[in-house]
Parts: sequence; structure tokens; C-alpha cells
Amino acid sequence: MEPRSGASGSVVTAAKTMIGGLFKLKQTTLLVFTAYAAYAAGGGLGQGVARQLELIIISYAAIAAVTAINMYFDRDIDALMERTRSRPLASGRLNPHLALFMSILLLVASIVAGLVVFNIWYVFGILIGFIFDVFAYTLLLKRRSPINIVAGAIAGGAPALGGWAAAAGRIDAAAVMFSLVVASWVPAHIWFLATFYREDYMRAGVPMLPTIADPSVVGTGIGIAAMATGYAVAALGLLGAIGPAATLYGLAVSAYTMYLAARYIEEKGSPFYAKKAFIRVNMSLGFFYLLVVLEKLLGI
Repeated sequence: MEPRSGASGSVVTAAKTMIGGLFKLKQTTLLVFTAYAAYAAGGGLGQGVARQLELIIISYAAIAAVTAINMYFDRDIDALMERTRSRPLASGRLNPHLALFMSILLLVASIVAGLVVFNIWYVFGILIGFIFDVFAYTLLLKRRSPINIVAGAIAGGAPALGGWAAAAGRIDAAAVMFSLVVASWVPAHIWFLATFYREDYMRAGVPMLPTIADPSVVGTGIGIAAMATGYAVAALGLLGAIGPAATLYGLAVSAYTMYLAARYIEEKGSPFYAKKAFIRVNMSLGFFYLLVVLEKLLGI
């Protein structure tokens, strides 16, 4: 077989690089799982295995595409940060214009597929994620204001919103609460991480809250967001959207995150403590949604 050359070879190479480093596979997988869990809770498990796989594939494509588009616009500041300088666009390993073209193509394909396979409300979830992640967060707020994370949180909750809508055919209170669980988790996720990489963000000129505010302000913000998690979980339990185990665990996670926030203040925003708290918070979200799925599989 002759080796690929020219444009076709460039596209294949770009595709491999994008999959390996441009789509943030761990983060994307977690968000896809929140979409799947909400889909399962909304009645998706009764729609067949093929439809469940379609939900996973389409959601993966949409989230990965939005993530890659963000990296296109952030490639200059990514190159300044130790944590991100090895990313494909920041390091120059991938042509930025080709990456943008392929990402837009993937996003459009996911929107069309979402309309064909599911419904307009599922696509609405994709569009919410795209608008708030790319325009509100990355282009408008990320480099200008510490409230940037509000837009990022809304975008983070969009897959769960769409997942419920894909199964239920509507966006209702349960859909919003599933979205809020993720959105209210985002401040702890981001601000603990930004504390550990405070110097990176300062070097890049990104005004994440831990770079400009006292630890008491950051910790209070994380605590308030954790309270919102508790209210969202309680609402899902009262609506019958999740089972008792997920409800109790979600409430426990809310209380534990508030404890982590209080300790963060006591530790005066220690980067080393923030890294430990970041790891614990990340594990909690995935396990909550795993319990949601398991209880639905058991008919609870």
C-alpha cells in the first residue's frame, strides 16, 4: 500500500492528533457520562441499546467539537501555561485552521444527527453548551472577568440537560436540576485546579478568582455552589428522577464539598491542599451519576 500523501495524509494525521490531545478525552468522557445518566433517568434505558449508543456517540462528537473550538481560540494563552503548553495547537503540532474546520464540521454533524435521531430539545442542549462555552466563556469572559466560570458552569451542565431531553422529549424541572448538579460542581472543580496552577493563570493573564481574590472569597463561592448541588439533588429525589442511594450520596457530596471549602479557607488557599480537594471533587461527580444509572438498571 502506498503511503498517504498530500491533503489526505494531512487530514489523517490531524485527526489522530485531535483525538489524542485536542478533545480532552477524560473531561469529555465525564460530560458524556452525565448526559447518558440523565438520559437513563429520563427513560432512555427502555429505548434500546442502539439508541443508547447513538446518544453516546453524538454527545461525544458534540462535546469534543466544542472543546476543540475552544482550544483554537485559547492556543495563545495555552502556550504560556505549563499545564497546557503541550496541547496540539499550543505546541504547533497541529494546523489551527485545519483543526477549526474539522471541529466545526464535527459539531454540525452532531447537530444534524441529534435532530434526526432524537429531537430539537436535545439539540438545544448542544447549542447551549456551544454558545456558553465558546462565546460567553472563552471569547467574552475568560480573559476579562473572574465571573467567567458562571458561563463555563452553564456549558458544563448542558450535556445533562440534553441527555434528559433526548429521552423525555422535553426540558422540564428534572432536566434543569440534572444540569444544575453539574453546573454547581464546576466552581469547585475549576477553582481548586486554578489554585494549584495559580502562577500559570497569572502568567497567561487569565483572571480566575483564585488569582485575584482572598481564599475566603474563593472558599465561600465553592461552598455556596455546593449548597446549590444539595438543593438540585434533593429536588431530583423529590421529583422521583433519581433513587434513594443517589439522593443520599448527592446530599453527602454537597456537605463534603462545603467541608472542603471550609478547609480551603483554613489552609489559606494552599495549592497542595487544593490539588487534593480537586481530585476528591472530580471523583464525586462521576460516582453520583454512576449511582443514578445503576439504580435505573435495577428499576429503582
